[in-house]
Amino acid sequence: MRPPSRGDVPPSYDIMMRVYGDQVRKRHPDQVHRWPLLPGFDVRIGTHKGWNIHLFKHTGIKAVMNFAEIGELSDAVIGANTIDAASMEPIRKRLEAHFDLGPRDAVVFERNGGFTQHEIDYMLQKHEEAMGLGSVRIFLSHKGADKPLVRRFKETLSLLGFDPWIDEDAMPAGTNLERGLLKGFEDSCAVVFFITPRFVDENYLATEVDYARQQLRGKGEKRFRIITLLFDGADEKHVPQLLRSYVFNRSYDDLEALRHILKALPVELGPVHWKQP
Repeated sequence: MRPPSRGDVPPSYDIMMRVYGDQVRKRHPDQVHRWPLLPGFDVRIGTHKGWNIHLFKHTGIKAVMNFAEIGELSDAVIGANTIDAASMEPIRKRLEAHFDLGPRDAVVFERNGGFTQHEIDYMLQKHEEAMGLGSVRIFLSHKGADKPLVRRFKETLSLLGFDPWIDEDAMPAGTNLERGLLKGFEDSCAVVFFITPRFVDENYLATEVDYARQQLRGKGEKRFRIITLLFDGADEKHVPQLLRSYVFNRSYDDLEALRHILKALPVELGPVHWKQP
């Protein structure tokens, strides 16, 4: 590898890091100066059957950036024959281990020129976790008839420092429903399914279950959990078939249900502090 001048930096990296930096400044303006990759990075570029794979290594040295091409990566290194939506996250984890990349680094996939928003969102979430700022959003899945029940949990979880996601609050009028749901799941560290006898699939329940399973496969249990709670006389027959492979709890009151949620989450509550006057 050789240290290029700034003029040798491929334009696509400048564009990507500008977009990425704008998102970091919007969400964490006081952290930009020490954010992973933004102060400087090295990158190795590999390929696999039409994909470009960028292996970013945080250095914190902006004046000197090393770029190196490492050629076509074999199926053995990739761990799969092809890269697609289902295999991308397991491949990413495999490459992080193979190339000894840490929490402040990144593996980014690119095809047909340019970096997608999905890859920038992945970097942001990964680096938020590295900075101790991981998502504390919790997706609350429920039927409209159970809204009063779910709102009680939303209020309590908000007091505990979480950011509960409810469709009518999180999606302004005009939002594409499926796109809004997917974004809600991508931003969350868990989903809680509130199962009552009214929890039947009239419209988007199957979609929400699919999105939840997709997030669990991609993020793993350390970063995402599926939590299923039964209320108001609901039993196993009310649990959607796709959720029956996951542990579910019968909750006899709100307090017990809240305990189930807090114990199942992949994040921990922090220390208690005195309120500021």
